[in-house]
Amino acid sequence: MRKTLLLSFLFGWGALHAVYAQEVVADPPKVDRIISFTEGGVLAGNSDNQNKAPFIFHSSLNYVLNKRLSAGLGAGVEFMKETHLPLTANIIYSLGNKAAVHPFVRFQGGYLIALESKTSTNSGYYTPLSSSYYPYLSTEMEAKGGWLLNPSAGVIFYTKQKVGIALSVGYRHQKLNYTGKNDYRIQVEQNRLSLTLGLIF
Repeated sequence: MRKTLLLSFLFGWGALHAVYAQEVVADPPKVDRIISFTEGGVLAGNSDNQNKAPFIFHSSLNYVLNKRLSAGLGAGVEFMKETHLPLTANIIYSLGNKAAVHPFVRFQGGYLIALESKTSTNSGYYTPLSSSYYPYLSTEMEAKGGWLLNPSAGVIFYTKQKVGIALSVGYRHQKLNYTGKNDYRIQVEQNRLSLTLGLIF
């Protein structure tokens, strides 16, 4: 009987000790090193009198370098006068110390790939880069894409489920290239205001 009680005591004490030790020496929660930043919004402005607020959609994967800085690559789709596929690189720097609210700044740059080759543009608005003739009326052109820069700032609100809701405003500068017949080429420069709402996982 005494042996049974002693074994029961030792077993219970060992189980209790194991549970306590596990709670004390358990590893702290791991910080995600890869985050997903998906957002949609508009490019407000009226630089070419068409598509006053085209819709944009971007998604990127960022590697967390430290508690404030992350960098990554992304892609998306933009519905301007023609549809484009943006391929971008970005750097995000967090300014906040509170766990739930994080102001941030971001620098984004990349290249826009034209998904629709044929488009029309009014050549009277733009100076031709090269041409053997000058068409003054709207003419069919071939979209060739172009470069973009998009610095922005915003704030991220984190929920209890560790999902971030991001609001941001930025300045979009881009140069789109078009070609036509007889070696006619133009470059369209646009400056717009980017307004986006995003989710961070």
